[in-house]
Amino acid sequence: MKEEVFMLKMKGYCCSQIIMEMGLGKLGKENHELVEAMAGLCDGVKCGKICGVFSAAICLLYLADGKEAEKGLIHEFTDWFEESFGALDCEDLIGQDTMKKTQLCPMIVESSLVKLEELLEWD
Repeated sequence: MKEEVFMLKMKGYCCSQIIMEMGLGKLGKENHELVEAMAGLCDGVKCGKICGVFSAAICLLYLADGKEAEKGLIHEFTDWFEESFGALDCEDLIGQDTMKKTQLCPMIVESSLVKLEELLEWD
């Protein structure tokens, strides 16, 4: 998984785009326009607010199974994310620290993908 995340990052994808691209792959789907649109969620919707990984993961849960998302997957993922990383907003997670972003964001992406696989029961 690390290699795929790294390769997408090297292609210029941001965190939310990586979540969606990899999630679509797990669903056996492609949607270039959706992945491109996910750029609007990067860096906390470009203003340090809600984390792009988090918001893209919520979108992916609904895309994968909207009914299960409504029944509790959203709350389970939200609780896990906050417990794991301590916040939902980019500015609370990394502030203005570029080094922290470089180190922390890939780990948040990878951990979130693992959690999504667990919640959606992907192999």
